[in-house]
Amino acid sequence: MIRAPDAPLGGGDPTRRYALRAGGAALMPGLTRPEAEAAVGWLVDVPVADLSLALAEVTLPVLLSDGAGPHLLGADGALVLVLAAHPRLAGMHVAMGAPSPGHAVGAVRPLRDGGWVWMARAEVADDRRVAALDALDAVADAAALAAWADEWAGAIPTLGA
Repeated sequence: MIRAPDAPLGGGDPTRRYALRAGGAALMPGLTRPEAEAAVGWLVDVPVADLSLALAEVTLPVLLSDGAGPHLLGADGALVLVLAAHPRLAGMHVAMGAPSPGHAVGAVRPLRDGGWVWMARAEVADDRRVAALDALDAVADAAALAAWADEWAGAIPTLGA
């Protein structure tokens, strides 16, 4: 665990000034100390090559999400919202990040103790966000999820690939 005084989420909450160091890089800047301590436990389950896909569950009581959730903090410090359980992929959920400038959209899976991981992710323009989410909802299996990731610009590899 390391200090991250310039964490994006730390601007509004002075307790969100921690990150984790892995392979010389700061991961998930914007964690509170208890969130960072919890993440140390589950992060060992994520292969080193996939650390950029890791997400930590964070508690943000001032943000309303109209039934969605939880809120996750990406390895890059970006906030991601779990929208709902995926309708066809058992154990997976549909998630979306704030625009920066594109929206991170994809499927996430919980690990344990507040840990999550992107299973497929694409950065999409705001005007393509709904289409990407609709296409993701239609995915029926792992092969179709990989095809979805390939189809959408900016896709990143799935865990373990």
